[in-house]
Amino acid sequence: MYAEKTVTPAGQPLVEMMRQVEIVKIEGKLGNDLRNDLIFELTGGAGNPVGAPYKMFITVVTNSASSIVDTTSGLPQNRIIHVTANWRVVRAGEETKPPVLQGKSSGSASIDVSEQRFANWRATRDAESRAARMVVEQIRAQLAAYFINPPAPPAAPAAPAAKPPGT
Repeated sequence: MYAEKTVTPAGQPLVEMMRQVEIVKIEGKLGNDLRNDLIFELTGGAGNPVGAPYKMFITVVTNSASSIVDTTSGLPQNRIIHVTANWRVVRAGEETKPPVLQGKSSGSASIDVSEQRFANWRATRDAESRAARMVVEQIRAQLAAYFINPPAPPAAPAAPAAKPPGT
């Protein structure tokens, strides 16, 4: 919404800068879902840009923890699903150089544990998708902040002081 009217220091609209990031393939189903959601968020549905000036590499990790346990049966009643993404943005062709931007984003969602295996499996997948959606929103916000306020280029080293005449 605001990205269409926001102009970056480079003079381009923020929405155009966001479209200049290619999202590299992420392993796994959750990674693929996260990648597709992020591409949509950055490009507005225009698809993953080929030959973009920036590339984003993402690794996704998911884990869960039981938060409520039934004291009589010892079985969990509730589980929290955590999705964490470590990501880095590099200039295209400079994949081995330090990233221009990197970060870690995470999201969590809870599920009620059932005695039915399929219901638990489906609830876990849905929770992973909800948590991944939070991750996508965080990455988009951090990327927008970078393009709006990029770091200043490193200062050139100072020239040695000139010697006074006659010394």
